[in-house]
Amino acid sequence: MVTFNTFRPGISRTFLSLMLCAFFHLTIFAQVDKDISQKKKKDRAKYAMETGNVYTALFYYEEITKNDPKDLESRFQLAEAYRLSRNYKMASESYGIVYDKAPTSYPTALYYKGLMLKMQGKYEDAKKCLVDFKKILKDLNDKNLSKLINKEIAGCDSGMVYRDFPENTDLQNAGKSVNQPHTEFSPFLLDSMNMLFGTLREDSLRYYEVESEHPDKQPLRQIHKAEKVNGQWKDKGLFDILNDPNVDMGNFVYSPYTDKYYFSKCFKNEKGKVTCKLYIKEREKAKGAWKDASELPFPVNMEGYTSTQPTVVYDTATKRELLYFVSDRADGKGGLDIWYTSFNAKKQEWAEPKNGGIMNTTETECTPFYHIPSQTFYFSSDGHGSAGGLDVYKTYKDKDGRYVKPQNLSFPINSPQDDLHFMLEKSGKNGVVVSNRPGGTPFFHETCCDDIFTFHINEAKPFNCTLEIAIADPDTIRNKSRLLKVTSIDMKTKQEKKDTIRLKDNKFVLPLTKNHQYTFRIDQDGYQKDSLVVETREMASSDIIKRELTLRPVEVEIIAEKPVEDKPFVLKDVTYGSDEFTLNEDAKAALDSLLIPFLKLHPKHKITIGSHTDDQGAHKYNINLSQKRADNVVKYLISKGIEASRITAKGYGETKPIAPNQNSDGSDNAIGRAINRRTEFMLEKAK
Repeated sequence: MVTFNTFRPGISRTFLSLMLCAFFHLTIFAQVDKDISQKKKKDRAKYAMETGNVYTALFYYEEITKNDPKDLESRFQLAEAYRLSRNYKMASESYGIVYDKAPTSYPTALYYKGLMLKMQGKYEDAKKCLVDFKKILKDLNDKNLSKLINKEIAGCDSGMVYRDFPENTDLQNAGKSVNQPHTEFSPFLLDSMNMLFGTLREDSLRYYEVESEHPDKQPLRQIHKAEKVNGQWKDKGLFDILNDPNVDMGNFVYSPYTDKYYFSKCFKNEKGKVTCKLYIKEREKAKGAWKDASELPFPVNMEGYTSTQPTVVYDTATKRELLYFVSDRADGKGGLDIWYTSFNAKKQEWAEPKNGGIMNTTETECTPFYHIPSQTFYFSSDGHGSAGGLDVYKTYKDKDGRYVKPQNLSFPINSPQDDLHFMLEKSGKNGVVVSNRPGGTPFFHETCCDDIFTFHINEAKPFNCTLEIAIADPDTIRNKSRLLKVTSIDMKTKQEKKDTIRLKDNKFVLPLTKNHQYTFRIDQDGYQKDSLVVETREMASSDIIKRELTLRPVEVEIIAEKPVEDKPFVLKDVTYGSDEFTLNEDAKAALDSLLIPFLKLHPKHKITIGSHTDDQGAHKYNINLSQKRADNVVKYLISKGIEASRITAKGYGETKPIAPNQNSDGSDNAIGRAINRRTEFMLEKAK
């Protein structure tokens, strides 16, 4: 075991995302006094970091480390400042220096070096750092990083797929009239020729005293309008309907349902904390003059918490407009979450906001947008295993009215950097997205500042390529119906589809999509989950891809003719697919042929049932899933005449694996997961 000294865990990524989504981290600077002592510089740098003034801190830490290169604590803080200012190249180099010189004092420097390489699109190098960090993570007792590490490794894998298989979309910078050296945010397309957007118009650095606020000297973000002239977006100046010249304007949305604007204003206190509140702008009467903006009441706005980034959805079931927004309020999943509420016209009150559920993670979700024609919900997140920092995702409601698992939009909408504020025109073919990717109009370095990018989604050409899979040893398939359970995973979208397919001439055929990468897996009960990877990047429409799969029995400890007392055993056919808890026919047959006859012959024996999962999903979810597996076995045994008083059942979740869930390189171990999804039985000694 490696012994670690007291180490600095680093400023959390959630903190960075909070700053980014509030857009307050790139524009406040102090004049650096190079003639003061090292201690005074450190005090000023620390104060600047604590109040969110990252560039001020960065300037001081550069001076400190220049004067004393051996000061590793200041070097680590310099790396933190580079990371928070999104200078990924300098951050990765600085974290690397710190880790190489003092790995036991700064182990998390390896983790953040991996993240910074990931944000540069160096996925192979990033994954190596993250996998190496995972090996030492168990000794750090850092629960937050333990939850994140697998997502970050998966994000590297996804990034390689998105990089190699980009979508057929044209994307370009919106131009220098709109994008200027500071940050742009929250583009809102009124139509194909008119756009609103938030910006900070500042041509040069403006300084303030580091030990005081001087808010009157600090620039403010305002809302501008742009028009498309000869195919180019042109800034037409302030949009006076919404602006308040005395505060920072946040994000906004126009509701076509009710002819209203919802928007946010943001305020910064003396400790540097930014809090935003939501406002509404209505007309005096239909098509009339605009009234003064009014602050939305509690419970939409809550004292001490941010409410920002509104978007509107029309709920056809309740005939009401739903207001979705972003907040860091209590009882969320963590960081910034997406919430929603509605206004009751009869009661003249806003409903208690509800959490957006499956969209949210323990990290940050922000900038929601609802595309009305396609009824698709878009948002950005860094908690779903993104290929960069914040990635754009989409979700929609299934037939039961529940939002499905979010799907990454891939490249080039997303990039290795931060991508947010996605919006589509009605046609669904043209839109805008905000990003700090290279190719923008930077103030300090190429990834410092957010620009608006426009894109066009090209029409997909017909593609009829098919995959033909043959089973290498057909005699291994015992069911006479020749049915196989096949899982196909689109590695770009992470969408998983399960089918039961009948073999014909020992083969089955599946359709494929152009420029994608797939993993196909045979989930035959009682057998190792053999899989194969197929790419369609260079495939022609008429191609037939031929592959072969083999079914091999799962090698685990199997029950003998007579179970051993007080020792756990498994039945080879009592297995489960991912997220499944019901007993299939093979499992029932195994219980019928061996366990139940034994229990009936030995009525004094009691049996304990313990069910398990792999490590996919949250711990609480896995405990509930494994308990359902155990309970279903109990119900089946009772239905076959075994007394309930003889049976004890417990779900253990992912806590007792008997096989590794990941391979040594950090990749997924599908066979190991299949083995861990099991139910164990233990006979008590007869009394």
